[in-house]
Amino acid sequence: MALFTGAKKVLAVGEVGAIFVNREVADTLWPPSSGGKSWHTVYSLRDFVPAEVPYEELAELIGYSKNYGCPGQLVLEGDEARAVIEGLRITTRTVLEQLGIEKPPARDPLLDQRAALEQQHTPIISFERPAATTLYSREEQPLVMEFCATLAITAERFRSPVGLCDIYVQGPDGVEVLEAKSRSEHRYVREALSQLLDYAPHSPRPVDRLAVLLPDPPDERELQLLHRYGVDCIHRVSPGVFRRVSAPDDRRHLMKRLWTET
Repeated sequence: MALFTGAKKVLAVGEVGAIFVNREVADTLWPPSSGGKSWHTVYSLRDFVPAEVPYEELAELIGYSKNYGCPGQLVLEGDEARAVIEGLRITTRTVLEQLGIEKPPARDPLLDQRAALEQQHTPIISFERPAATTLYSREEQPLVMEFCATLAITAERFRSPVGLCDIYVQGPDGVEVLEAKSRSEHRYVREALSQLLDYAPHSPRPVDRLAVLLPDPPDERELQLLHRYGVDCIHRVSPGVFRRVSAPDDRRHLMKRLWTET
């Protein structure tokens, strides 16, 4: 992963693709100034998404002081890199391909033949890629982090053949899976509901509760939709304060078997 920083925040998130060392290519992309150094290492990006993450949040994830300014280039490995990816809820295209959710880009069978014929002097090779899952959702991430900070236990995520859930909690009251949305309108609530019903059968442990996390209280129609399927609604009331509107117990118990059937 590559995080692009400036103005005291993370400005974009990208997934690194190919990495190679080529002075000619590097100098063409970034002509060195007179007497300056040449940067020979070049890398491509499989994905690039704008972001707005304050330095304080990034520093906290990697265990640095909140006034750390991220000067120059910073390389994170191991637990530090994992903490940033999980904390910012980054889903790489490589992971989606490994899960079988997305297909790797198809290789053009004529590409090798063209490269040999043209002696690799073609200046630009272009390709098109269909719209796909976003690797980073800047709208929902702050809401998820704010909610997780209110929990007494550490929230996790789990991977499944149908995707990655937003929040997975194993506590004394059982197992709960939550899906967060950046808005509370009907189409967002309906999408979250369908995702929860898709994730639930793949939970590492049988699910006891499902919930949709929203930034604002939904209308009664959306609340009834969730409760019809035994799903709770959790919405933000004020900074750091959330309210749970639970589905009726009888409805939850009725639907629980359907949640866990594969």
